This record gives sequence, C-alpha cells and structure tokens, in this order.
Amino acid sequence: MQINIAGAPQIRHAIQSARSEVLLALPANCSFDGQVDVAAAQRLTAGSGVSVRVYVPSTARGTSALPEHRLAALAKEGMQIHSTPDTTPRMAIVDRSVVVLARNQEDYSHGALIGRELIVTQMLVRSLTAPAPAAQDPAPAPDADFHPLSREVLRQLALGTTDETAARQIGMALRTYRRVVSRLMDSLDARSRFQAGYLAAQRDLLL
Repeated sequence: MQINIAGAPQIRHAIQSARSEVLLALPANCSFDGQVDVAAAQRLTAGSGVSVRVYVPSTARGTSALPEHRLAALAKEGMQIHSTPDTTPRMAIVDRSVVVLARNQEDYSHGALIGRELIVTQMLVRSLTAPAPAAQDPAPAPDADFHPLSREVLRQLALGTTDETAARQIGMALRTYRRVVSRLMDSLDARSRFQAGYLAAQRDLLL
C-alpha cells in the first residue's frame, strides 16, 4: 500500500497513465472549469482506447453546478455519463488500482491523495458502478446516507484502530479522518469513538 500527497502535475500524470479505464466521481457542488481531473480525462478520449466513465449524483444533474449541457458536451467527447443515488467525494480511480482523492473532497485546489494497492479500492469501485435501484424500490433509509468511505471509518472505530493507523490504511489525511469521525459521531449521536463503532454495528452499517 502506498499513499502520496500530490499536486496538479502528479494528478494529471496518474489519470493520463491509464491503460484501460478511468472512473471519475464528481460531487454535487463540483466545478468543471480548470479542474485537472476533467482536463486529463478529456485528453484520454482522443483515440487512446481508454474508457472514461463520469459519475454524478442524480439529484445534482441539471443544477448550476452540473448543467446538462456540460454533461452532454463531455458525452460528445466520448465520456460515459452515469448517475449515482448519492454524492461522493471527488475522486478518480485509474485501472481499478490507483485512487486519486481530492483532499478537500470537492475539487483539487488543495491537491490530492494518490493511493495504490489500497484495501478500499475495490469497495470504491463497487460503490460507483453498482446499478442504481429501480424506480419502484422503496426510498432508502436514512442509513443509506453513509457512503462507503464513512462505513470504512466506522469499521475502524469498531475495531478500536488508532486514528493514525486508520487514516493511513484508508488513505486519508489524519486531519480529514478526524473531521469525518467527528461528523459520524454527530450523525450517530455517539459520545465516544467506541460508542460510534458499536452503534454502527447495531445498525448494520459496517462493511
């Protein structure tokens, strides 16, 4: 497992080194303009043979952040546009083995964490590529708001893993990991990390 903090040149290189596939996840309040991930992916669609799939939250399509005409323009360039039921952090998954995660989860203005051979990579791939629930399915329960990264953090809390070790295994900056822990504790109304892990297990939120 290898994790590095990266700036725009490294992000661009990681995406453009793809041999077969790039998955781009864009959050609800994202930006297209000047973003290195979209620009790097656009270069790949020019006859490289690399499949580029872009995942956007269905609730954000057609908004000022994700206008349909911009998505249509990406599709015209050869990208495949997919809708997801939930928003995700901004990231790129290259050849299902390299994860590029925006440090502030919304754009790459603060750089990215680039991880290789992470234990959560395939989980992230599944969370993006899983078929959307059928329209007749019942509305998701509130617990559906816990996306896979949150569930992995909860699993680490249930195991009693130290913040430093958990952040390193997941591929997060320590400060970001602790912010996520704080948010999850608030969501679960937990007074301690252990209680958060216990409540998550009781509600079947662990991976």
